[in-house]
Amino acid sequence: MNKTISHYELQEEIGQGGMGRVCKAYDTMLDRTVVLKLLAPDLMSEDESRKRFLREARLASALDHPNICTIYEIAEVDNQYFIAMQYIPGKTLKKVIGTKPLSLDSVFSIALQVGDALAAAHAKGIVHRDIKSSNIIITPSGKAKVLDFGLAKLLSEKGRVEAVEAQAEELTRLGTPLGTPSYMSPELANGERADHRSDIFSFGVVLYEMAAGKLPFRGQTSVDVMHAVLHEAHKPAIEVNDKLPPDMSAIIDNAIAKKPADRYQSMQPMLEDLQRLSVALRFGAQGVPDGLTTPFVLPKRQSSRGVFGQLIRGLLSRAPASEAQTLQQPTARRDASSPNANLDAISDASSAGASRTTLAVLPFRNLSGDAASDFYALSLADGLTTELATIGSLSVTPSSTVAKYRDQAIDPSRVRAALGVDVVLMGNFLKAGDRIRVTAQLINTSSGAILWSEKIDGDATDVLAIQDRISQRVIAGLSGGQAPLDPTHLLKDENEEVRLDAVRTLQFSHDPRALAAFVEGLRDPSLRVKAEAVEGVVKLGEQATGPVIRLLNDAIDEADNLTARYAAKALGLIGDRSISSVLVELLTSEDKFVACEAALALGRLREVKAVPDLIAMLDQSNGNIRFAAAEALGQICDPIARQALERRLNDDDEGVRAKARWALSKLKKVASRMAMAK
Repeated sequence: MNKTISHYELQEEIGQGGMGRVCKAYDTMLDRTVVLKLLAPDLMSEDESRKRFLREARLASALDHPNICTIYEIAEVDNQYFIAMQYIPGKTLKKVIGTKPLSLDSVFSIALQVGDALAAAHAKGIVHRDIKSSNIIITPSGKAKVLDFGLAKLLSEKGRVEAVEAQAEELTRLGTPLGTPSYMSPELANGERADHRSDIFSFGVVLYEMAAGKLPFRGQTSVDVMHAVLHEAHKPAIEVNDKLPPDMSAIIDNAIAKKPADRYQSMQPMLEDLQRLSVALRFGAQGVPDGLTTPFVLPKRQSSRGVFGQLIRGLLSRAPASEAQTLQQPTARRDASSPNANLDAISDASSAGASRTTLAVLPFRNLSGDAASDFYALSLADGLTTELATIGSLSVTPSSTVAKYRDQAIDPSRVRAALGVDVVLMGNFLKAGDRIRVTAQLINTSSGAILWSEKIDGDATDVLAIQDRISQRVIAGLSGGQAPLDPTHLLKDENEEVRLDAVRTLQFSHDPRALAAFVEGLRDPSLRVKAEAVEGVVKLGEQATGPVIRLLNDAIDEADNLTARYAAKALGLIGDRSISSVLVELLTSEDKFVACEAALALGRLREVKAVPDLIAMLDQSNGNIRFAAAEALGQICDPIARQALERRLNDDDEGVRAKARWALSKLKKVASRMAMAK
């Protein structure tokens, strides 16, 4: 091979796939060996596909992490698009594993390195979408490097279909090694929208492969594999490798749960569980026997949110379990067949102190807007209070004490402070004609976690029957006799009021599924639900940045400009300066309102580097854009903008003139303060 592209000399082809050719090359400008991905021309032929890929690739190229392969350049020469990236000597994790489990030292080290890389990428709004052992390189010194961030979106729909069909044809032959389908999350396999939890599933599969020496979902053809991923329960890793610690097997089980809501909701708690288990088992304190990986070094800062935080403290200090931790055990799973599994989870909360769990049933909120239905609010609560008081392990607060909470948005922590209860049962009802729908949720007042949720439809003409049915369903739910409803599913309800109330309720919750629900709420067709979801996202702070950036990119790809506007607004209100570059790019959006929200967000962030672009926006024909630019420049207060703002004093739009005067007054105040300081 003797060819030059730009300042790169191609040396040898090292791979070929659906995206194009992969070549080892020499960078003549910087005197280094690199890898070039030469992208197939048909993948970049569509304008929208090209824009989508370049936007995501630029985000990926900004990732700076020791366990992520660095992207040096994305360029085009003579209609040949290519990506120049770091050359990493070593073996793929797939080859390292072979057919045998790795030692626990190696499992922990590789898992923590790859997991930290995923957490860093997710925080920047980047989902890999194709995590697998062949996309991870292990260097001779033991460092794990994740390849191909930002590239999975490259395939156009046409290219993706062709690639899948070609792979399916190949995999129909017996004995053919299985690739990506074995690692694909159920939601991706179903063609559904996937978020960072899809990466968590794929990472869990890789973890299983390292720990067990084989994949959890297998078959003779790709169809068999996809069916297993979607419908078949995997054999726990500990049953394949009996030397595996049970807690490691539990972590893997949590990561590869079929439903995204049943998995870890972010990489951070999964990393914390792995870290604490590593410390408890005394790994990472010495060299690695098989020489594959370097020892794991525990980070200086740790939180106590992970599943095994209390477990490890117990191992090291023999301290008893606390109430809060007992209520939040996502991976230490109880036997689902136990009739009292959920009730035990509640009553355990008081095992360290009081003999019975204290509970308050709050008045149900009327979403119907019909005053004639108001009587259900206290009637339902009274009936449930009476029924629940018959459970020996519960101490139920009298209805007269909770009547003051009628028609209020309730913060469970405030109810705990006022009434001293461990859990509250709260909900709403919606009456339409002779039908009524009741939604009930059981919430831990200490953590805000949603312990149980149920939606019941009934006949509104028989009030006593409704009360009895709801009481039975709630009691059955408390005792494990009913499968609980994922509270985020309420956002799929056809009634706007139900969805709106669901978002408002989640704002007071520390349920790990709340973030995914708020992001889904930003997609809601209702402007009221979108606005409420923005408030929920902002309350969560910087942890929401990554998911909202992903939503923003997806909305732009799907031409969903309304969702893009609200996502841009949420990013600005969160106040995370790391997303400034994303917002600056949005200033040139074809949708004027997206550009306006981006400008306002940059103003809130006081982003000086956006000033030249904002000044240029003052000359655009759209009055809303000029108004937003003037607003942002007034908040940033950069003297460079003075002349441009002065020209807007004669703007045809009265609102723009007023905003320009306000911005100039802000600049004047800043100049006065600086003069006085001298």
